[in-house]
Amino acid sequence: MPTNDAARATYPRLSLMMFLQLSIWGSWAVLIGGHMSNLAFTEFQISLVFGTTAFGAILSPLIAGWVADRFMPAQTFAAISHFAGGILMVVAYRQTSFGAMWLAILVHALLYMPTIALTNAIAFRHMRDSDRFGNIRVWGTISWIAVNWGLSAYLRFWEARSETPHVGDSLLLAGALSFVMGLYCLTLPNTPPAKEARNPYAFLEALSLMANRNFAVLLVISFVVAIELPFYYNLTFLFLTEEGHGVGLAASTANLAMSLGQVAEILLMLLLFPAIRVIGMRMTVFLGILAWPVRYVIFAIGHPSWLVIAAQSLHGICYAFFFVGGMVAVERLSPKDIRASSQGLLVFATNGVGMLVGHFVSGWVHGHFALADGGHDWAKIFMAPIGVTAVAAVAFIALFSERRYVADIAAREAAD
Repeated sequence: MPTNDAARATYPRLSLMMFLQLSIWGSWAVLIGGHMSNLAFTEFQISLVFGTTAFGAILSPLIAGWVADRFMPAQTFAAISHFAGGILMVVAYRQTSFGAMWLAILVHALLYMPTIALTNAIAFRHMRDSDRFGNIRVWGTISWIAVNWGLSAYLRFWEARSETPHVGDSLLLAGALSFVMGLYCLTLPNTPPAKEARNPYAFLEALSLMANRNFAVLLVISFVVAIELPFYYNLTFLFLTEEGHGVGLAASTANLAMSLGQVAEILLMLLLFPAIRVIGMRMTVFLGILAWPVRYVIFAIGHPSWLVIAAQSLHGICYAFFFVGGMVAVERLSPKDIRASSQGLLVFATNGVGMLVGHFVSGWVHGHFALADGGHDWAKIFMAPIGVTAVAAVAFIALFSERRYVADIAAREAAD
């Protein structure tokens, strides 16, 4: 355990680690949809490329647990992964066919997603006060905003000077940032493997908590809500930039508009714990779910454009109140010895299986409502996530018991 002075000196290093870690994903996750559309990929092919991160999330506990927990320090494995990931992003940039690009980004995702868990592990290992993790993790969100604002300025520069689309250059930036992160990992505090090998899917131990009704409701509803996430992450940029049937924004403007969600996320994170104290966990999570169909209704209407852009800010309450609020609830409902496993189960159900299902569903819906002129019937496309999230919101408010939740926490604290 580091001393207080050592921990304080480490915080800036860990914050920069989070900044670089999330900047890689943020640099390509938004713009690659436009790049693939320019390459005339089909709607289903686009969804398959986006789905690579879900495969990575599902397999990351196995990869990180088997390699980093047993064979090498976390920072060393992260460095190797980022160096290889940088090469793969450059390879992906050079591809114009679906198969080659999908394979390059799939392997990148299989290497990148475990590093998210590893950087979290490095941070927790070298902090003296784990409650300050949020102060470090927020730099990942800040980096997502910064890199996308920079890309928007870059795209705006080329939009005024060239007819050649440059959204694919985001893959080159991801590659460059991967190399930078790989080098930086070599400077991080040593985080050796665990002395005892553990089951890489130890989070399955948390399945016993499904006997708790509130835990089961939260896990199932989180899985359901995760199915609609690709409708936002995969399709919003295409919706904002499509001429005629979409909003018709320039790529630079659309990218900047989507970053408003991360700005709001930072602000809403500050309100999360006050909201839980004032209105309770049940109502906080419910409002987080409800923000999704509200935003999709605005998308389905599609005008005025300023309202559609402003609706991006609803991502803050969607993410902070629902996903982070859910993480807090899972933490408080779980015994101390399986809290990490419980969080792993939640990530597996949402970022892994839930989003994987969502990628296939959103790709099918996107293609099903394609129009003969090359556009899409966006109002009908967004009806699918409206229905899913509205039902999820009603089910959660009906099934989750605030009184039982408070009683369970009291009992858990007494037992611990």
